Amino acid sequence: MARLPDMEAEPVMPRHPERHLERLSQPAAARLLAGSGTAVIATGSVEQHGGHLPLGTDAFAALSIAERVAERLDTVVASLGSVGIAPYHLPWPGSLTLTPGTLAAIVVDICGGLRAAGAERIVVVNWHEGNSPTLRLAASSAQQQHGVQIVIAEAHVITSSHYPGEMEFTHAGAMETAAVLAYDADLVRLDEATEPSDYAAGEAAHGLFRRPDVYPVLSDFRDIAPTGWYGQPARAERARAEEIAEAVADHVVQRAREIWAAVASSAAPGNSATGDGAVTAAEAGVAQ
Repeated sequence: MARLPDMEAEPVMPRHPERHLERLSQPAAARLLAGSGTAVIATGSVEQHGGHLPLGTDAFAALSIAERVAERLDTVVASLGSVGIAPYHLPWPGSLTLTPGTLAAIVVDICGGLRAAGAERIVVVNWHEGNSPTLRLAASSAQQQHGVQIVIAEAHVITSSHYPGEMEFTHAGAMETAAVLAYDADLVRLDEATEPSDYAAGEAAHGLFRRPDVYPVLSDFRDIAPTGWYGQPARAERARAEEIAEAVADHVVQRAREIWAAVASSAAPGNSATGDGAVTAAEAGVAQ
């Protein structure tokens, strides 16, 4: 396996695996959820990313950021499982997909369990465009059914918009390679890369499906990249990948706290913990 120049000999574990709900004892998890009043959920996908990146690239990328967010909020991260909504990748064996109804039901049920454990606020860290429409609908249902307050962080969008050019918004290119490097560098195998599709053609086609106003609906990713991927993965550097992941996590936490503070400040008088309409720092989710 060919390594990037700055890769160390040993594989790198996620930065904060101790924040994974399933790795914690029940009492430890209960203390974190009740103490913070917050939980983090990670959502990704299992889909082809050429020969140089794993099928779970989107899932690993979401977990990498979600762990860092959970650490900053002193809470846990719960994965919904690795699989998301990616029917357009099914022509490549090994790619998997859920139906929107299945993903939505999982989100609502998990949010209910987290709310019962004391999490009034939930941050969903997503790294897969195919999940986004369903996550918005599921979040609305969870808020109505369970009384939680949900914010959704599109980590891939944040990464690309904060580092345009450097973190190209392609498929299996520099940005997603960097995301995997920040999770576990041994999963990147540049020497096993399959033939990329034309960069300019892929970018133009992807842009068509990403239009915000009038757009087609993607059914087969071969309409974007006939070989399954396009981009420049060799541009990703491990040290830089770590810096970017940390910055993205900082941004997610900052934005979440801004939202919580704004929502709390608009609450009706008399509904706050102070009894006089004032908003406490804990209610706003703002660190002291």
